Amino acid sequence: MQSLVRYVRPWPLWPRNMAIVLSCALLIAAIIVVPILFPLQAGDAETVATMAGSADSPEAFDGYGFMSLIYAHTNAGLRNLILFGFGSVLITMLLWWLRMPRTLAIAGFMLLAPLTLYLPFFVKDTFTAPLAIAAAFLLTRGRTAIWARIAGVTIFYAAYAVIFRQYYLLIIPVWFFLVLFIEAPGSWRMVLLVAIPIVMAVIPKELYDTLQVQRDMVNMARAGFAGEGNRSAFLNLVEPNGVFSFIINFFYAAVRLNLPFDRLALNNVFLFVNVCLYFWLSITGMRSVNRIVSWPAALFFAHIVVITIFEPDLGSYLRHASTAILLLAPSLAMWDSVFRQKIARNA
Repeated sequence: MQSLVRYVRPWPLWPRNMAIVLSCALLIAAIIVVPILFPLQAGDAETVATMAGSADSPEAFDGYGFMSLIYAHTNAGLRNLILFGFGSVLITMLLWWLRMPRTLAIAGFMLLAPLTLYLPFFVKDTFTAPLAIAAAFLLTRGRTAIWARIAGVTIFYAAYAVIFRQYYLLIIPVWFFLVLFIEAPGSWRMVLLVAIPIVMAVIPKELYDTLQVQRDMVNMARAGFAGEGNRSAFLNLVEPNGVFSFIINFFYAAVRLNLPFDRLALNNVFLFVNVCLYFWLSITGMRSVNRIVSWPAALFFAHIVVITIFEPDLGSYLRHASTAILLLAPSLAMWDSVFRQKIARNA
């Protein structure tokens, strides 16, 4: 990451240091207060606690089973220490290379979603923090061999997918494609774009149907779900039936998740502002010629592409998108350098 800032004149460190201290203090407060103020957000945490206290073993050792095993062998103090440890490292890495008040303010706003949606809760998302930390660390190690960075990120994501969420395996090929597109010259980019419909055509229909039904299964299984309008949950627009329905349902979900204007509410506005920041930082990051910036931004965008397939409602979408914001730290650092250069030129 030093290559992003080496040509910019020295800048005071106290705004960054204050932002880190304040954010870590907010994390401590969130761990204590948020589960009380927002009990609906603690549903997964209660599920983990219930499974840990049950004498019965889970039928399938999935992410909930793994979390319940950890829960059963730890006490409240240790669990809170884990939450603070992961959260404070994530916060520090996100803010570390920032100097300008405007970029620190942007990063601080982006931290509001993690601080209220997953960092205070001992759930599966707790372990997306070390995943993001490991991936960001690898991808910003400019002197590390390219193959080692790619292999390391792949191994970490595959391990997380096996233990917690299988769909994380889909993030890797999407990221590979985006990296190839970023690195390819102009003529080869057209070849890659032409290859997309060809590859999609040869993928078995059963896979598309399996991917599409997940959203409907989750929402229809919710107690009291009566179709559209139940909070922000929504069903697929068309019945899952192969590649064409997959494309329709994907773009329908992208509109519903990223343009939450079905009703005017503060939480929808909050989501939309976050989405705007995510797309601004990921798109501009992927356009950078610096791999330290473009590759993490591409990995974040791969997250967005994949979770759009599955997310059942706006809250889940924001929570799962916010678990990967550390991958946008290089993009924030890039803009921080740009802003400082402008000030230096005008001085």
